[in-house]
Amino acid sequence: MSDYESVLDNLIKRLRTNLENLREAKETSSTQIKPPKSPGVYMLFFEGGLQYIGSSGNLYDRIKTNLLSGDRESHTLINKLCELRKWNVPDAVSFLKSNSSVKFAVTKTEDDAKILEDVLIAIYHPFYNTPLRKLKKTHALWASNT
Repeated sequence: MSDYESVLDNLIKRLRTNLENLREAKETSSTQIKPPKSPGVYMLFFEGGLQYIGSSGNLYDRIKTNLLSGDRESHTLINKLCELRKWNVPDAVSFLKSNSSVKFAVTKTEDDAKILEDVLIAIYHPFYNTPLRKLKKTHALWASNT
């Protein structure tokens, strides 16, 4: 087996392990989660389904400090909710805290988390992982048809 094949084989094994960990993870209300201070991937569910997938080198900081404390500058989802729905940051955070659930899986490294995040986004196409410019067009079309 060549070095290239060995590296690829190792990557695939790690990805399978991380997908299995995610499959076994429980979906938890965002008000009750206790994310670890480890690298990993998180999936946010609200409005009837999976809406956002993210990754971090420290799940606790990303979810508790950035997302659920309302840091618009450092969390893409907060920014997108504020832009699309014309909400201020406290409204977006309140919405997420009371209407969302989170599922997360720990990975060994931040690189593994980023790879898993990319694979999950490619598979599930969560709405808020779409670039903001496309979301604004979709949102404008949806709003004009209601």
